[in-house]
Amino acid sequence: MEKINFSAIEKKWQKKWEKEKIFEVKEDRKKPKYYVLEMFPYPSGTGLHIGHAFNFVIGDVYARFKRMQGFNVLHPMGFDALGLPAENAAIKEGVHPKEYTKNSIKNFIKQQKAMGWSYDWSRVVNTSESSYYKWDQWIFLKMFEKGLAYQKQAAVNWCPKCQTVLAN
Repeated sequence: MEKINFSAIEKKWQKKWEKEKIFEVKEDRKKPKYYVLEMFPYPSGTGLHIGHAFNFVIGDVYARFKRMQGFNVLHPMGFDALGLPAENAAIKEGVHPKEYTKNSIKNFIKQQKAMGWSYDWSRVVNTSESSYYKWDQWIFLKMFEKGLAYQKQAAVNWCPKCQTVLAN
């Protein structure tokens, strides 16, 4: 029985998909629009874990299903790349957080492309880029001006190891 080289087949098609940009969304008024977004992974680790795979596979299957139904599907990817976990990971590795995050995202993308997921890689969002967070800051300041954002005393879940507040 002949052995099948699945790795070579995967690489062949992934290269073709990337070259032809088949998952890039183009304006097409004839097709109804559809938006599929799972989540943005937090690149404070060295790469994807099984929880990411479970989540992203479901979204990818659904995006492909909607394309097969004739929809013009926007299926973007992004990285929730700011915050203490990224800083702590960078400190642990002995590198600047910006460099650590950049390398981490590069590895995540490599792994995501190897999985063959159908993201529109021309629309990647990176929350650690100033072109993104300047709008977060602007929105926050507007909310603060209107009294919708404020500071107050409250009980919190403090982590002495991370020196930060933990979410509930």
